Amino acid sequence: MNNPPLTRHQRHRLQTRKALIQAAVELVLEKGYEAVTVQDITDRADFGRGTFYVHFKDKEEVVWTAIEGLCLELEQAAHNQYKDNIPDQREYYGLLFIFNQVEKNRDLFRVCFSTQGSTALTERVSDLMAEIFLYDLQNQPALRDPNSDVPLEIIAQMMTGLITRMISWWLNTPNDYTAEQMAGMIYETLYRRKPPVPRA
Repeated sequence: MNNPPLTRHQRHRLQTRKALIQAAVELVLEKGYEAVTVQDITDRADFGRGTFYVHFKDKEEVVWTAIEGLCLELEQAAHNQYKDNIPDQREYYGLLFIFNQVEKNRDLFRVCFSTQGSTALTERVSDLMAEIFLYDLQNQPALRDPNSDVPLEIIAQMMTGLITRMISWWLNTPNDYTAEQMAGMIYETLYRRKPPVPRA
């Protein structure tokens, strides 16, 4: 069933939210999370403070909205990419997808995983990633080891800790590693198998 078209008021409200989100992310990347104020955001977006508080509770909420939206979009994109054709060594391709997306959205991920970001937002991203990993493990038996007695919650938390730490290191430490190399090294370390040979 098709959703009804948005009203003029709804379109305006959506455009306002997007402008505030964009302004907040730009400012955090320029100045660092702690230095940005709600006044800075409204000045950049050219709205009053009252308009900001119609849409968001505080600075953390507006930035988190951008990050959460991206994470959920990436989750859906990953599911769509492999739903009808799950490749061999699927774990490698899952890691590759994550690091490719971090590379494409490097600036936004830096809001959480850099010294210019916010530890509170890092924690929220970690919690969301753990929920996504747990959901996938619960709903995709092919991702689970049938011989393992380790609770799925533990596996989800372990994978979250590993990947968020590697993303943080990759973004903040001078290095020349590509997304493919990061995924390959993590895969080889975890599963003691060489990653697939890249297709020509």
